[in-house]
Amino acid sequence: MNKKIFFVAIFLIVGALSLAAVSANPSVNTPNGFEINDNLTVKEEKVQFLGMDAVRTVVVMENGTDNITITTFQAEHDMDMSASGNSQAKTIQGKDGIYQKNGDRFVFIYKDQGQFVQIDSPSEKLIEEVLS
Repeated sequence: MNKKIFFVAIFLIVGALSLAAVSANPSVNTPNGFEINDNLTVKEEKVQFLGMDAVRTVVVMENGTDNITITTFQAEHDMDMSASGNSQAKTIQGKDGIYQKNGDRFVFIYKDQGQFVQIDSPSEKLIEEVLS
């Protein structure tokens, strides 16, 4: 009887860890013509994010001339996001976040499942495609 309880407990723990791993990744799409460059992928790197310890994951999509960078930050504490400076509050594909144009790049930051997601793209249209 104790072996059955042990195996059920192990099964539940493994299942919970698998669900946590899936939910830690934001729902994003790869736009047509773009491919993920695995050589530029960064997985679970410990960094400082807005003065807090965080874990960062980076995915870069390329199409030969342009790139889209998606960075997620799992911070040790939650915080409110508010637009400041030349950024503005904006909703893209149902995601409320902060939007900013930096030269010829567009950046959109939003919260998804307790983490911060930053999409850096050469156009707002590509950000919409990533989130569609």
